[in-house]
Amino acid sequence: MGQGELSADRLTTLAEALGAVRDGDRVALGGMTLYRRPVAAALALAAAGRRGLEIVTLTGGIETDLLIGAGCVARLRSCYTGLEVVGFAPHFTRQVQAGTLTLVEETEYTLTYAVQAAAMRVPFLPMRGDLARTDILRVRPDLATFACPLTGVALIAVPALPLDVAILHASAADRHGNCNLQGQLALDPHLPPAAALTIVTAERIVSTDELIAMRGGVQVPGLLVDHVVDCPGGSLPTSCYPSRRLDVAAVLDYADAAADAAAWPRWLAHATGAHA
Repeated sequence: MGQGELSADRLTTLAEALGAVRDGDRVALGGMTLYRRPVAAALALAAAGRRGLEIVTLTGGIETDLLIGAGCVARLRSCYTGLEVVGFAPHFTRQVQAGTLTLVEETEYTLTYAVQAAAMRVPFLPMRGDLARTDILRVRPDLATFACPLTGVALIAVPALPLDVAILHASAADRHGNCNLQGQLALDPHLPPAAALTIVTAERIVSTDELIAMRGGVQVPGLLVDHVVDCPGGSLPTSCYPSRRLDVAAVLDYADAAADAAAWPRWLAHATGAHA
């Protein structure tokens, strides 16, 4: 590890950073439900017309649903996709019911273990076999059961899930890509080491000293980040603690537009226009 790598300037524009995302990539989205989601990045991907993406997210929210509605997503791996108190995610619900979106059933355990296995560069991680009491093994034939070689206890092998791209929204970052995350972390700390490319949009760009002094300090090191983008409000309408609250009214407006075949193209054109 050279000093040049530690001090590299990774600050760039959103368009330049997302230019490395290709059709068909497996893209992990950071944050959780309506908290610290990379909404600006999702809108920019929609504006760029990306197609055939496999989205990986612990819990999907507005950023995932708008990508589905924009025709960007072919496959989704998540244990929940919705708009919390606002209700269902309209595009997700409609396309799953119509069979036009491939959904890989996940639990918080299976998805967490899969991402951590990829980050650890191992082919799988063993999980306790308690989940065999549910239907997860029936709908996920890639989950193999085996007996622990030490105890004989039943275990489930969860295959690693390497990522092409991870996109996070950070509470703050420095220009070298070091990140501070506040609030619900979800899978965010595990996504960069599992990804071939990591893009971070940041609510604020600050000095390294200021970043280190924040609560939690550096939670994602810059060596795991390829591009960092100065993007205040990049999570809106979702929250970004402690800078921005959830804009429930804007989420309600989104839900209304996404549920209306005539209103949706207008909402998407307006929203993506600022990120084209």
